[in-house]
Amino acid sequence: MKIVQKIVIIFCLVFLFFMGCSNPKMENVVSKEIPFELLEFFDGETSAWGLVVDRFGKLQRTFKVKLTGKRDNTKLLLKEYFTYNDGEKEYREWVITQTEPSSYEGISKDIIGFARGKKVGNTIRMVYDTTISIGENDIKVSFDDRFIKTDKKVVINRAEILKWGIKIADVTIFFSK
Repeated sequence: MKIVQKIVIIFCLVFLFFMGCSNPKMENVVSKEIPFELLEFFDGETSAWGLVVDRFGKLQRTFKVKLTGKRDNTKLLLKEYFTYNDGEKEYREWVITQTEPSSYEGISKDIIGFARGKKVGNTIRMVYDTTISIGENDIKVSFDDRFIKTDKKVVINRAEILKWGIKIADVTIFFSK
């Protein structure tokens, strides 16, 4: 009998762990009053500031980003210039295409395949796989990005970085026009 109880307890703990790792629904942060047109918002110059926090809550890095976007109908060429607190600089270029009124697809040399995005109200969720460097090693991870437009000039991005479905870090970025 004790073996069955232990199995049930272990099953319940594993179930609760995986439920805690599941992504919250987008409906939790949706506002219909603040329209969010991704290509329009990032057209032109944008400034951003952000931070990376590991899964234990420890601040790993801070950074600034200068973004330049050029819109062409349903496409946006977005150039990102990162400067990290340790002096490292990084450049990334995205081509983001609006595939349907509420759907997006993005490509960048850093990502594996495509980033896929869906808009609901003032929130856009984009998911994609990429490779990041940690020390001397490159590892494949998944990003689950949530962009929330809070007013006409501000978008907040919260991204979870996942490895094998387990969160290894959070990235928070504040975009300002």
